[in-house]
Amino acid sequence: MARRLLRRLFVPVVLLAAGGVAVGVGLVPLPGKATGAAKEGQAAGGHGPAPAAKPPEAVAVTVAAARQRSVERRVRTVGTLHGFEEIAIGPLVDGRVRRIVHDVGDVVRPGEPLLEIDDADFRLAVEEATRALELELARLGLAAVPDESFSVAALPSVERARVVEKNAAGVLERYRGLMDSKTITKDDFEKAQVGFDTARLDVKQRVLEAEQTLAAVRHRQAVLETARKRLRDTRVGAPEMTARAVPAGGGEAAVAPAFTVAGRLVSEGEIVRAAPPTPLFRLVVEDVLKLRVAVPERYAAQVKPGQPVDITVESLPGRTVAGRVERVNPTIDTASRTFEVEVRVGNGERLLKSGAFAAASILVGTSADAVTVPEEAIVRFAGVTKLFAVADGRATAVPVELGTRLDVADASGESAAQPAGQSAAVRRWVEVSGAVAPGTPVVLTGQSQLADGTAVRIRAPVQVSAAVPERDAR
Repeated sequence: MARRLLRRLFVPVVLLAAGGVAVGVGLVPLPGKATGAAKEGQAAGGHGPAPAAKPPEAVAVTVAAARQRSVERRVRTVGTLHGFEEIAIGPLVDGRVRRIVHDVGDVVRPGEPLLEIDDADFRLAVEEATRALELELARLGLAAVPDESFSVAALPSVERARVVEKNAAGVLERYRGLMDSKTITKDDFEKAQVGFDTARLDVKQRVLEAEQTLAAVRHRQAVLETARKRLRDTRVGAPEMTARAVPAGGGEAAVAPAFTVAGRLVSEGEIVRAAPPTPLFRLVVEDVLKLRVAVPERYAAQVKPGQPVDITVESLPGRTVAGRVERVNPTIDTASRTFEVEVRVGNGERLLKSGAFAAASILVGTSADAVTVPEEAIVRFAGVTKLFAVADGRATAVPVELGTRLDVADASGESAAQPAGQSAAVRRWVEVSGAVAPGTPVVLTGQSQLADGTAVRIRAPVQVSAAVPERDAR
């Protein structure tokens, strides 16, 4: 009996609990309370299901047309400026530094003195050589050193010997006639013969002695010139150089190079030596500089001598210096996979300094059919570079690769608000490679709300003229 009573009580309780759960989760509506679907049906007049959701609104964007432009192809690299010539100056004679004429930073022309060495001993050497030369000239009876056409036959000693020889020859001829007539003895004839032979040999001896003395004169002259040169070498000056053509203002003008004293390495009173030479000064030619840059191997076929180069340095912000490729190394450095290019840079104003770091842009060609878009059209996300092109009211994502950047004067209505007398605004354009044709509208604003295929509404198209001045953005 008890078990039957428990079964009768358990079944209604379980059914009651299940019904409560169904009401809680909404499977069974409570009396007098309509479900969500019923409410929607009632709101619609009680006839059928609710209508479809409203489509999203089109995203408002601004666009600009991709333009085809002529773009310069440039190779950009960096390097160091060097003096066109860098020279270490040393002494040619030993001695004590008496006076320093120029110091670091001074500009000197070829031949101008840099320092002077005490010349007292060298002046005495010149005086001694001069007197020795005068002594040799006196032996010849000359007042000056004769030229190469001089003949020793004109010397008095040689002329006297020839006169004696001529007289001895006449006596011998007379004695020969007397000998034939038996007027003189054979012994007298032989004495006349000996006198003639002696006079003839004396002429030869006088000529040899004169030639030896003349050679001594020329030797003394060389010693004197050496002494004079050593005396001149006590005045150390800038070396002579050939004038070089310097590019300036797009043309070339022949100018004589000047040196700038880049280092003074001695002081007054210091003893200097010629061997091994004591370093005195370091000179640099700054009228023309050489920029040495390393260019990647892939540009080896494009970079050639004569190509124009734009150079920038930190000391001249906003200013570009013109140069040109002077030499191209024919070999590739196997360690860096680059080749060296030497650029010639005019520096007539001496604004550039040797040793300065410089950036170079080498013009290697021009492309006339490059497609460009405003830089604000470019979107970068997760390592992908793309832009959105507009076609049939929808945006299409187009992956692109970027190339040369251009600064273009904006002649559109956007710059119409510029005050009178001011130049038009400048817009940055960038070359793109990809599925973008000239004239394709590309989105400039609103890209953050776009995805591939999003409906768009062009708010204010931006019309940018293609026939406006432009320059490569460096």
